[in-house]
Amino acid sequence: MMFRTLNLIRTSRLARKAQLLSRADLLKLQEQRWRAMARHALEVSPFYRRHLKGIDVERCQLTDIPPITKELMLENWDEIVADPRLRRAALDAYLKDPKNWNRLYHGRWMVSTTAGTSALVTPTVHDVNAVDWIYATANVRHSASPRCSADAAEEPSSPGLRRRLKVIAFVTDASPAISAIMYRTRPRVGALFSRYHAISITTPWPEILAQVQRIQPDAMMGYASLLGRLAQAQLRGELNIRMPQGRGYLSAGGDATTPGIRDLCRRAFGIEPHSTYGCGETLGIARQWSGMQHMLCHDDLLAFEAVDAQDQPVPEGTLSDHALATPLMNKALPLLRYRINDRVKLGPVDSEWPFRRIEQLIGRSSTNYAFKTPEILVFTGMLFLFKMDERDDVAAYQFRQTAPDAVEALLVPSPGADETRLVRGMEEQMRHSLDQAGCNAVKVSARIVSQILPNPRTGKVEQNVPLPEE
Repeated sequence: MMFRTLNLIRTSRLARKAQLLSRADLLKLQEQRWRAMARHALEVSPFYRRHLKGIDVERCQLTDIPPITKELMLENWDEIVADPRLRRAALDAYLKDPKNWNRLYHGRWMVSTTAGTSALVTPTVHDVNAVDWIYATANVRHSASPRCSADAAEEPSSPGLRRRLKVIAFVTDASPAISAIMYRTRPRVGALFSRYHAISITTPWPEILAQVQRIQPDAMMGYASLLGRLAQAQLRGELNIRMPQGRGYLSAGGDATTPGIRDLCRRAFGIEPHSTYGCGETLGIARQWSGMQHMLCHDDLLAFEAVDAQDQPVPEGTLSDHALATPLMNKALPLLRYRINDRVKLGPVDSEWPFRRIEQLIGRSSTNYAFKTPEILVFTGMLFLFKMDERDDVAAYQFRQTAPDAVEALLVPSPGADETRLVRGMEEQMRHSLDQAGCNAVKVSARIVSQILPNPRTGKVEQNVPLPEE
């Protein structure tokens, strides 16, 4: 425990130091770290010795390194990981026993699985030291200015020395998912900053409400859609919690934080949710915090690139085909320019912080539809989502296929929205998206509902629901 405390103090201080750098100096630090990771990869990994053959990692540019895909990582897993104890078969066997989901593997690594936006179930492994950076940056980056954030940040201390925030983390524990393992593997370490209460998102809804009411949280973390449902419950009188203004927060990730959800949370709790962005293989990529209008990339913790279909950088303000991420702290599974199938639009460097903004993110729900009209037409569900982040008249939504040649939108309107106009406008928007994709014969409809229930297996409100494959 003492070692963990000392490491958290160290990472907190280094994170504060990095956020006070100029942009030029931060990029120098980032380069030092990715070159160090490349050297480490060459040292421990036969795969990378082949993959980087002919490349001088001391002189090359990051863009000279060929990307790695999820399929390539899985195919070469045993030759990528840094320690022979992290072989794929050993991790698979370890994770088959649910009793291991709340334990560190060999006392050193946090292991889990993730499917991300693909259907490939992927093992993930992180050094506990790398996980400490997530706790540290959440603690020191929370205000409009890096100087104010650094001055106000608290050092980790013994839980009895100061009042810590009561934080509810809504987690997935029906599988070895990172959301649960993050908070249950090392609860005493997380408690150095806050008092975490993990609630499974597959818990029956009345029980979730009862637990939230009993805990009376200062902060909540979970899917944006779930936070929106809790806000609706508060407004209907099914909940009565008072979140502290100033210190309290709502952290939303995993699905879209729509303007409607933001409005619901603001009216219900007096707090707007802050968006987060990450994936199991890389942990935190970007986060929004108090005073920020956009998410900011943690450019000291990873190198993040928005690229086109040929892996070439796209200009600022252009929506990418996908993204490439190079985590800089996790030496257990070195990943150099790892492909993430999300579409992102990077903005300018923030005026106060030395971090680049993410102005748009699409891809957390990228399900494809297979329409039969009678020919088979494949339609990417993301095309329905392009305009949704701009709408303030929809609190929650779901697109779902109702027949081989039909799709409908379920809409929870924001308070005061003209429902007739909303339905008509949504049908026109869907028609336009389908026609542009050549799906002119697909029928569209939209209807108003009071709520959209989550998938009972995942606890998440799916944004695209195609018909199951035959």
